[in-house]
Amino acid sequence: MAVKKKVAQKTAGRPRSEDLEPLVLKTTYEMLAKKGYHGFSIDDIVSETGVAKTTIYRRWPNKAHLAMSTVTHMISPYLEFPKEVAFEKALLDQMEALSGVFSGKFGRVISTLIGAGQQDGELSESILENYLLPRRQAAKQFFYHAINTKQIQPLSDGEIDVCMDILYGTLYFRLLLKHEKPQFHDLRPGLERYLRTLKK
Repeated sequence: MAVKKKVAQKTAGRPRSEDLEPLVLKTTYEMLAKKGYHGFSIDDIVSETGVAKTTIYRRWPNKAHLAMSTVTHMISPYLEFPKEVAFEKALLDQMEALSGVFSGKFGRVISTLIGAGQQDGELSESILENYLLPRRQAAKQFFYHAINTKQIQPLSDGEIDVCMDILYGTLYFRLLLKHEKPQFHDLRPGLERYLRTLKK
């Protein structure tokens, strides 16, 4: 006699706890891409995902923090410096990956968030604390390693800050003002020339 297999039926309800974070971040990104930062609310995320508002606020204290956590999560694979690679190549490779992010679909979301932050103190603070400062600290550690391994000349903290502004400012300037695409091939020669001055 054939045994009938019991078919598990999909039941409605809230997402499983292990699915909450990726689901909320994915939905937030889609909202940012479609509506912009000011075009959606936490209630919209609740409606789309079925995740309770209290659960969202336990993980992300406000909408600004959620937005920046979403962006950082989406682009984090492109932000790391390559391991076991010489300073100049590792830096240029990382900048090339970042320029690819800025030139693609993520670039529009990032630029609109930075723009919105100029008029929104909470968002501006979140951009600083959850995106910019952690990235600058990671870059500083990268520079310190290059100094300690004698790949570049000794630099003070202030000089490293200026170096980072010069290097990454080229990408952010194009991302925000859009007079040119933040493509890397036309930036690389000038960046290589600048990096050579750090070796003297």
